Amino acid sequence: MKLSVLVSTRNRAHAIAGCLDSIAASLAYAAPLDAEIIVVDNGSGDATSAIVKQRAAATTFPVRLLFEPRVGVSVASNLALRTAKGELLAFIDDDCHMSKEYVSQLLQHDANDGDELVLRGGRIELGDPTDLPFTIKTTPTPLRFNRRMNPAINPIRHHPIIAQLNGCNMTMRRALVERLGPYDERFGPGAVIPSGADADYVIRAYLADITLEYVPDMTVFHFHGRKQKSVGFKLMRRYSIGAGALYAKYFFKDPSLCRPVLWDVNAAIKEILSGSNTYLPVVGFSHKHKAAYVVSGAVRYFLTCARLAVTSTLQSPRQR
Repeated sequence: MKLSVLVSTRNRAHAIAGCLDSIAASLAYAAPLDAEIIVVDNGSGDATSAIVKQRAAATTFPVRLLFEPRVGVSVASNLALRTAKGELLAFIDDDCHMSKEYVSQLLQHDANDGDELVLRGGRIELGDPTDLPFTIKTTPTPLRFNRRMNPAINPIRHHPIIAQLNGCNMTMRRALVERLGPYDERFGPGAVIPSGADADYVIRAYLADITLEYVPDMTVFHFHGRKQKSVGFKLMRRYSIGAGALYAKYFFKDPSLCRPVLWDVNAAIKEILSGSNTYLPVVGFSHKHKAAYVVSGAVRYFLTCARLAVTSTLQSPRQR
């Protein structure tokens, strides 16, 4: 089974070499295997592409550099998906490093799946211990869940697996992508809704009765570089806007997925009454902030849908 490792990058000349070197080392450790590395330069204005070409020349496995001028991680990921030749796909962010054993462990997990389609994620450790402890997933226990196990469970609130799956460490078969379709380009960094692209894909898989799995052995190290309180606040604001947009998107498809809004509002009310911050005081981000930005994200989603509908209506007569 051919493996394609997919990386979207933008203005990461300082980070992309380490990412590609780690992928090459993990592929070499798992050799012999049929594999390729797909890198999509999403409109970089620095030396990112030059560094990718330099690393490609020194890598045993083929490295394919693509260019996508339309800014957006989802846009770049969709180009990578259309171009990749692998039956097995692995996504990693450009500021992450694969562990040496990652590819071997991925292949073993996939072999154990048989004919079952599984959307799988792995452990995410801090690459630099001086970075804020965000965008990491270090749960030591494997988690496996699908809608058939207990449809009464709201997975976002009651089951931790959806929160454990992150686009910087996510794997799937080509057949799963063919079933779900491309990423929603309204979501993710660079898009109108600045986060939530990977969470949207996980929810779509869950609603399609595809098994979700978190495994702690498939590890990447995230060198995200966020050290200041203000940067951490902005990240949580972006995540909350994305969450609100997702609640809006799935409210009519499965209202149970939106129950966390009630808990967020309840927690915000308690904070207002107590004058405290019980969410993330380390960066000054409270439940009050989260609830406000969740509402903002829902409004942004509906406005985006309205704009797209108007644009489509205006273009239809011309097309006819």
